[in-house]
Amino acid sequence: MTEPKQAVVLLAGAGSRLGIYTEKIPKCMVEVAGEPLLLRLLNQLDKLPTEEAILVVGFKADIIRDAVGNSFGNLAITYVENEEWETTNNVVSLALATDLLGKDFLLLEGDLFFADGVLDRLLGHNQMAVDRFRDGMDGTVVTTASDNLVEKFYLKTTPNRPEDISKLYKTVNAYSFSLDSFFDKVLPQLNRLLQKGERNVYYEQAIADAVDGGSLTLKCVKFDGSEWCEIDTAEDLQQAWVKFGE
Repeated sequence: MTEPKQAVVLLAGAGSRLGIYTEKIPKCMVEVAGEPLLLRLLNQLDKLPTEEAILVVGFKADIIRDAVGNSFGNLAITYVENEEWETTNNVVSLALATDLLGKDFLLLEGDLFFADGVLDRLLGHNQMAVDRFRDGMDGTVVTTASDNLVEKFYLKTTPNRPEDISKLYKTVNAYSFSLDSFFDKVLPQLNRLLQKGERNVYYEQAIADAVDGGSLTLKCVKFDGSEWCEIDTAEDLQQAWVKFGE
């Protein structure tokens, strides 16, 4: 089993759907279970073989820099600034981090809450976390084969996306990549999107294109709703407080 030594955490967005909670702080600094999301995530990464966290910042980046510094426990912290965070999506944030990648890595978003120990399951290569689709979920889903490999991605913009997605799996936005696979199979798709001027799409589109084109094989690692949550809206945050404590 490979052990990702780097982690890329995408943090540039404003988190405007959280309303008053992100008027003065970035979304990743919102607290669940008594701790900012980002600091909790970095504590969890520090307990893994991860040696460096690459933080792609934008909105109120100074707050993140002040809270985290240049190291966090045993983690080295490297910052990448997405100066176009107001006018681009996270496809640009991921592209900005690629020059700093030199080892197998985890790819994560800064609005995720994980129960302790859950990320240990991603200590392989070319894996993605998924959860069974439930009411209230939104966004990208995947179909899987009997061997837990991803068959197809369906972003909200994917043509012929099934109307009934209740039996599909929701992407958790947590991935583990071998460096070679990412550079050989995902990065060309990422660059293709940017060359076409597609700067307002999600990075998942590049992963989806690699999987759908047959060049990339991803294994699903199934998470449970009691182990994680994504904080997109004020309602998400309130539900997280109920589920995981304030």
